[in-house]
Amino acid sequence: MLRMLKPNSIILHKTRPQVGQEIQACIGCNECILACPAVAEPITIDMLNRETLSGPISEPVARFARACYQCGACVSPCPVGLHRDSMMLWLKVRLLSIGSGE
Repeated sequence: MLRMLKPNSIILHKTRPQVGQEIQACIGCNECILACPAVAEPITIDMLNRETLSGPISEPVARFARACYQCGACVSPCPVGLHRDSMMLWLKVRLLSIGSGE
């Protein structure tokens, strides 16, 4: 018989310090935002960077994070070679944590 496995902690593609380093390396050009098919309302890369790892998450950023399906369209236009798709996973995890009372 198959035994049900208890899910482990969330394993993320990048660690929190790695995501923090990528955010610090961002030059704020907004090319990732411009290439994203999930952006439905105006947000800036500064807002997204600021809210990815800490602090309050604004409604526009929360809606964007929920709409993001991590297609990777944001990766190739980045002149610095950052992986916004991995950063978005951290933002999604924060939204889930806040929803469960952190």
